[in-house]
Amino acid sequence: MKQYNVTVVTTTMNFNVPNSEVVAMRGLVPLHAPLQQRLPVFDGVLDLVRCGRAVNRWIPLAAMEFLLYDVDRVLRSGGYLWIDHFFSKGADLSKVYGPLIGKLGYKKVKWAVANKTDSSGLKNGEVYLTALLQKPLFRSGL
Repeated sequence: MKQYNVTVVTTTMNFNVPNSEVVAMRGLVPLHAPLQQRLPVFDGVLDLVRCGRAVNRWIPLAAMEFLLYDVDRVLRSGGYLWIDHFFSKGADLSKVYGPLIGKLGYKKVKWAVANKTDSSGLKNGEVYLTALLQKPLFRSGL
């Protein structure tokens, strides 16, 4: 990414393998940050934040809300939040997580929901959400 003058910061976890080192060798900046801590980035400086599979229904709702509002803090106006393979129960997505994400007031560029087809997903009625959301350029009333 350095050749394109792009800096990518990604969260990593080392589970008996050197993930941070592999990420760094590929030109990305590895970051260790717990969900209960603000992202160590200035306000309004990122163009894209991707939340991958680790951000899912197992995260306590208060921590999820904190994470979303912290992502909102670091995204620039017009920036994108990419929620990738978020899984939850289908009913929880429509009643809990969808409205929580909707509180941000972002434009839904893409919002795709599909059934989680592994044994746990079929048994528990779980779904995947992949969404690309754009932060508004201006917010009225703020």
